[in-house]
Amino acid sequence: MMSTKFNYSLLCLLLSSPLALATNTANEPLGKTLLAQGSIQAERSGAKQALKRLSPVYRTDVIRSGKDSNAQFRMIDNAYLDLYENSELRLHEYQLKADGQRGSVIMELISGGLRTISGIIGKQNKSDYQLKTPTATIGIRGTFYEVSLTKEGMYLAAWKGGITIKTHSGACNTALGLGQQANFAFVDQQGQCELLTEAPPIFTRKAPKPKANQGGALALAAKENIDPVRTVPKGEELPSGGGSGSGSTDDGKPLARQAIIITPAQQAIKGSASQTTQGTPTLKVKGELLTTQPQHVQQYSQPLSQFDVQWGRWADYQLSSGKETPNQHGLMWISYQGTPKAVLEQRSGSAHYDHLLASSVQSSMGEVSKLKVGMNIDFNSGKITEGKISAEVPHHTWQGQFNGQLSAGDLALKFQQGQLINHANHQASSVNGSISGDFVGNFGQAIVGGFDMYQANNPANHINGAFLIQEPDGH
Repeated sequence: MMSTKFNYSLLCLLLSSPLALATNTANEPLGKTLLAQGSIQAERSGAKQALKRLSPVYRTDVIRSGKDSNAQFRMIDNAYLDLYENSELRLHEYQLKADGQRGSVIMELISGGLRTISGIIGKQNKSDYQLKTPTATIGIRGTFYEVSLTKEGMYLAAWKGGITIKTHSGACNTALGLGQQANFAFVDQQGQCELLTEAPPIFTRKAPKPKANQGGALALAAKENIDPVRTVPKGEELPSGGGSGSGSTDDGKPLARQAIIITPAQQAIKGSASQTTQGTPTLKVKGELLTTQPQHVQQYSQPLSQFDVQWGRWADYQLSSGKETPNQHGLMWISYQGTPKAVLEQRSGSAHYDHLLASSVQSSMGEVSKLKVGMNIDFNSGKITEGKISAEVPHHTWQGQFNGQLSAGDLALKFQQGQLINHANHQASSVNGSISGDFVGNFGQAIVGGFDMYQANNPANHINGAFLIQEPDGH
């Protein structure tokens, strides 16, 4: 009876998603709010309404974001839209036809900026999709683009796919992106276009040193098919357009299952994996395929039957590119099927995950015991706080702290700091590390993850492994 009741509830959740809407009228939502940080308001029929997580948005809404504010929306065609601070966006039309494959979009960016990964409508004819701005009309097809309005004019970026620009003055009618001369442009107040060979500073930050827990689809999309860009788009909040659970860091099409790989470079990173029953899946990370031979499998297990999770360790492996691999510590992988995004997007309130169901951990310092992992997740704000991980090894205790962000079903964890405590003299030394995780289970009742920590002044002392935790009451 409990299973039947849950399946009915899940069906209701999925049907209430904007994706289930085939058409829309003035009274039907065009999408829903996935994230509302700071002051986010919709002006509707002359009245202002504060938007919060899961709030619907409607045709003719004028959405405004205040200072230090940010909003994300999932539209009825599965498009994702990120509205920046101090921005104003009018939703003139966002209609998906009854066949669920065609439609039309007319939006107007009045001020500020936005970034979007297009959905079904954006993959059709450019004339079906229009973003109007004070100086030009933008058309797209199957793309990921960004627009920022300034006092001087308008900056545009076609991070993936292509866009067209037609200025109101008639001075410019050009295209950016795939197959074009440039991916970036500036349009002045008179409608004159200047093509740019590199991303303008308003869209970018200096490329950071690689971090294990970074893998948002925006960063991926910016790196794909763009040359000679040497920078990445600011922020990594929006999810990829397909799949479930956390966004993949793969270049190109991911493999059948999601994965977390703990590499010899002391990073826990997300990728994908093929199906396996022998502990030798093909792993894919950043476009690179990793494989091994059966004799190199040190461990392979499916820790709990109620969750579709597998993990294992390899003593050695090969890269498809033929590059040499630093195999001082081997490699650990975690393969899983994540919780559907549509389910996670419907969750609200907060939850604490700290009940350890299963783990596999090893350390260069000896046998590992008393592993503890916990974190608080606020599904309304998307913030992950009070993340803690600890484990005992002979005469020492490893401790780490982390936080993160949940955005449109994508869980991104970030290792903050750690210490290795010597029991003999009670002295603590600094620890570096990484951590990655994702929701599993029909309604995200558990989190699977991988981590790595190493002593900053002596990297030979390290610990890494996999964990599966759930809420204490299991739901």
